[in-house]
Amino acid sequence: MATIDCYLGKVFHGDALKLLRTMPGESVDTVIADPMYGTSKNCRFDWGLDPALGDPARHWQYHEPIYQECRRVLKPGRPLAWAQGAKYCQHFHRWFGGHRLWSLTRFRLKGKKATGHTWIVQTREQRPIEFPHRDSLVIYGSLGPLRKFHPCIKTVEEMSFLIESLTRPGEIILDCFCGLGATLVAAHTLGRLWICCDLSRDYCRIAMRRLKQVTETASLPEGH
Repeated sequence: MATIDCYLGKVFHGDALKLLRTMPGESVDTVIADPMYGTSKNCRFDWGLDPALGDPARHWQYHEPIYQECRRVLKPGRPLAWAQGAKYCQHFHRWFGGHRLWSLTRFRLKGKKATGHTWIVQTREQRPIEFPHRDSLVIYGSLGPLRKFHPCIKTVEEMSFLIESLTRPGEIILDCFCGLGATLVAAHTLGRLWICCDLSRDYCRIAMRRLKQVTETASLPEGH
């Protein structure tokens, strides 16, 4: 049986379910996952259309095995944050059991109206986790050319909010739908360990490139 150490600090390209089934149980401290919402009939990723095509039954058929494996690899009592499209809110209690909805308001500096993201937040045992005593407004800068690569980008600032609220330095975070790598960049910056995975090879490459840029910038001497 592989130990969790051989997964740390790696971005795995491939199916999340296959990766999770190789991981030891009760081995990670926190899961933060932003799966395909499934609420749109024409949401396209670089590998193809979202398989749910707007159908909630198909959406959950695809994601439930991944969600259950995420719970299996979580340590007892530890948190899981799962992004979910509000269009499916009537299904949340049936799908997830006990939880709290964390609604984070995102506002871009120098423009554009505020937008919101909804997160299911609970423990491994499906006990609700209360929203922290802090502002829910997440302010971020321009996403630049990243916008053209992904239909629903999560910002480093948003993932940092979740990581700071749910974890402590040195703990292990799993993101099995890492997209363009906001979670791993935030985790690295905040001193957490991480494991990431995505079905898109291009997304994995972009995620690693973003991490490299952060580590290279951090290593520059003062004044550069």
